[in-house]
Amino acid sequence: MISFPASFRFGTATAATQIEGGCTTSDWYAFARQPGRIKNGDRPDVACDAWHRWRGDLALQQSLGLGAYRMSIEWARIEPRPGEINHAALGEYRTMLGALRDAGIEPMVTLHHFTLPQWLADRGGVLADEFHTRLARFARVAVGALGDVCRFWITINEPNVLAAQAYLLGTWPPAEKNPAQAVRAHHRLLAAHVAAYRALKDARGDDVQVGVAHHLRLAQPARPESGADQTMARVFARVFNDSFAIATCEGHMYGLLDAVVRGPDGFRVAEARGTQDFFGVNYYSRDVIRFSTAHAGELFAQRGVPPGAEVSDLGWEVYPEGLGILLRTWAQRSGIPMYVTENGIADDTDTMRGSFLVRHLAEVGRAIADGVDVRGYFHWSLVDNFEWADGYEPRFGLIEVDYATQERRVRESGKLYARIARERRLPEIGGSSAG
Repeated sequence: MISFPASFRFGTATAATQIEGGCTTSDWYAFARQPGRIKNGDRPDVACDAWHRWRGDLALQQSLGLGAYRMSIEWARIEPRPGEINHAALGEYRTMLGALRDAGIEPMVTLHHFTLPQWLADRGGVLADEFHTRLARFARVAVGALGDVCRFWITINEPNVLAAQAYLLGTWPPAEKNPAQAVRAHHRLLAAHVAAYRALKDARGDDVQVGVAHHLRLAQPARPESGADQTMARVFARVFNDSFAIATCEGHMYGLLDAVVRGPDGFRVAEARGTQDFFGVNYYSRDVIRFSTAHAGELFAQRGVPPGAEVSDLGWEVYPEGLGILLRTWAQRSGIPMYVTENGIADDTDTMRGSFLVRHLAEVGRAIADGVDVRGYFHWSLVDNFEWADGYEPRFGLIEVDYATQERRVRESGKLYARIARERRLPEIGGSSAG
């Protein structure tokens, strides 16, 4: 039987644009109005109306016995115009964080979760020379207002995903397809992380713990006997999965490219080394990689899933073993505490999520038993939400949301998670022990 220490935190994760609604000054508000950008023409205008309903959502967290909550604060809401700070919005976030703490729920705040103020997007977004200084200034404003009620901070969520979706695949704003710009975005995001990390630590020192939520996918060759597939799997892992994480742990990114593609103001990748107090892992799936000349824009790597694999509603393979592998790998490489900052499944019928939860938490439990310092697990997501270019169709929530009425209903998987959090051990599932 797998159990968890008393100090381990069971929580959930959300992001502001995906649940809050009511923010008209972000790049995603404008992007969603461009025809064909979002599935079914969906928009984040209302989402889960969490800006007005957060107290009810907090009560649901309490009812589930959860002890941690990762959330983001909307930069576009706080700084709707350059240098103009919305103190009322900051005050509302402060009230949220205080209420979480009063409820015994430890908050973790993300500064940049994919979205930007429209005014900054108009100036070049993450590619702008000023991006790193703007994020650092936002960090100083946020920690100045909220630092005494929030100890754990994420500077940037999934920088590799943002660089790929926005500048390689062209599915997120600004919807470019330019590999060179994707590499440049990666470096600019790294420079911004370093600047924000320093701003947070300069303001409050060790009173705050700062990390990055790294999106990591296990990459394996589709045909193990194929040298080309093996090479492509290594390249994909190195460039997409690992480069940002390696930079924060070891101070290098793309090797020789680091000397050519620099960040603003002469920033060098080596400056990123050691700029994390904890290492966040966002894990959803693995990719099996096949060499393909038809995928030159993706480094000749065609990603897929094995035939007959268990998959989510989005077609992502369910592969719990990958989480255990990645936790062990990066605990060793980073030498710092680990958190699973996101892990979840798109499952509209809630028929897979319970098993998904138990099997992934089993990997976490085994890693802890082997001596890996994993301190918490944040399930994605607390509630169904706006899933970026996929709109509202994917259902990730432990709590179902009726978007027409905004009614919430705890799913059976949510009740299971509450039981795990309460008992601090895993149940048997599917007729066999999780341990």
